[in-house]
Amino acid sequence: MAITNFQVGTAVTAAFTATADTAVTVIYITNKTDGDGNVDVYVTPNGASASANHLVYSQLTVKARDTYIIDTEKMILESGAKIWIAAPDSAAQFNATISTIGL
Repeated sequence: MAITNFQVGTAVTAAFTATADTAVTVIYITNKTDGDGNVDVYVTPNGASASANHLVYSQLTVKARDTYIIDTEKMILESGAKIWIAAPDSAAQFNATISTIGL
């Protein structure tokens, strides 16, 4: 099992890139500020860039000083697939922690 920590910015940036076939077990998105904020989460196959076609969470609201946990369904990523996270319209600051296990 591996843990990846990512500081979410306003630009759409890859938070995790699979280097082999990988299962994503959980993603924690933590709002580190005193105000509510929104994030977008994308999942792309190998070779693709984040776009509206790959959006899995759009303007997800994370309350002030709270953590949103994505763990209901496990994602299986092929080598080269990516998880992208951005907070384009938010003054809040976010940290994402992604837990994965190789297959």
